[in-house]
Amino acid sequence: MKRSIVVAAVLGVLTAGWVCAQEKADDGRTAAWLTYGGDIRIRQAHFDEIPIVADPPGVTRGGENHFFRFRTRLWSQLDVDPSVHIYGRICNEFRDYIDPDNTAMDAMDEIVLDNLYLDLVGLFGDKIDLRVGRQDLIYGTGKLVLEGTPKDGSRTIYMDAARLRWRAAEKTSIDLFGIYNQAENQLVVHSQDRDLTGYDAGFNDGTESGGGLYVTNKDIERMPFEVYYLFKDESDWVNKVGTNQPGVEVHTAGFRLMPSTADQKLSASIELAAQQGEMDDGVDQEAYMVDAVGKIAAPAIAASAKFSAGYYMITGDDPETADKDEGWNPLWSRFPQYSELYVYAFDAEAAGRWSNVTLPHVGFEVGDPKKLGTKVLLGYMLAGEDDGPGDGKTRGWLGTVRTDFTIPISEKLLTKNGRLYGHLLAEVFSPEDYYNVDDLAHFVRWELSYQF
Repeated sequence: MKRSIVVAAVLGVLTAGWVCAQEKADDGRTAAWLTYGGDIRIRQAHFDEIPIVADPPGVTRGGENHFFRFRTRLWSQLDVDPSVHIYGRICNEFRDYIDPDNTAMDAMDEIVLDNLYLDLVGLFGDKIDLRVGRQDLIYGTGKLVLEGTPKDGSRTIYMDAARLRWRAAEKTSIDLFGIYNQAENQLVVHSQDRDLTGYDAGFNDGTESGGGLYVTNKDIERMPFEVYYLFKDESDWVNKVGTNQPGVEVHTAGFRLMPSTADQKLSASIELAAQQGEMDDGVDQEAYMVDAVGKIAAPAIAASAKFSAGYYMITGDDPETADKDEGWNPLWSRFPQYSELYVYAFDAEAAGRWSNVTLPHVGFEVGDPKKLGTKVLLGYMLAGEDDGPGDGKTRGWLGTVRTDFTIPISEKLLTKNGRLYGHLLAEVFSPEDYYNVDDLAHFVRWELSYQF
């Protein structure tokens, strides 16, 4: 009852935002203190021959999958004054499965409170901003902090958090934040008791808490950098067969360099991070990450064309060290990252838990993704530790192609800030000895969104 009242109150704010935004101020202008908006997203996905880490070999996700996803969101913001803002957003997503027969997330599914936070901006001489409440948090390339609710896919990514940003100098900002994510969203209408933070198909009932310090510096124009320290506490949790799994406390420190030439013909992103921690059962944790990519402009092909080469490596757990876990903990970044196929195959029941992956890759991009742009990636996936059913540590070739586009449309059909946009995505994966299967795994998706 309480959570229904809270969501109903947010719905009231959204409705009031729409009504009040139509009212005219005394001078004839539209009232700006209460604004509203939303978006509608349609996705169609198809994939098949997704290998599973099992012996004997086979395919996961029940073989062929073909389905639609429909997500709607509404938001409203109350500007109490230039320094105080209240933002709320609700979200609903339902699915229509063509193959296999699946009734998960049928219409109408949950209506969830996706965001609700208080913003205090420009405090103490315009040095401090404070945001408290349910919010989306993204840092860097998202390899450490991006996704707070991995088990519901891209429906939501929120975190229950507080973030303080200090503009310490003209080109230096320091963020201090704390996070406490529960397994289930309590602020839901028509609740399906859905686990959002877990690792397998059961209701794991785990909480994820922690926080960090993130520094961004742009004093050197051609060498901006980021430095961070992050702490995460994952509670113990219950797997799908009812066995209790130990929790873990993990500390992560790292930095990211973003060098470029004056003409922007050469640029790079180089991120290194290390982890140390301890599990509740006394096992020590020690892991590392390297995420580096360099780009070179190719004006002979097109003004926007660039070639790239990169290397991504996160350590895996060595099965011969029983008192130590060397597997990388992805913290709050359990999402597709480099590949949708990874989430569906390499860790079919771990909800995007990236670990034990090495991915050298090359790429090509052209165009502007905000208008019309395409990115291509070709990589060879390996495992640092041999934990697959086959021989060796090779996983196979990975290829991805994604085209983003915006569709020009008459302004009469759009609101002031409205737009119609989407993307096409195709991935193929050629399994090797790691899986003991020969079929070519594939994933195809299109998406169209209307923002108003």
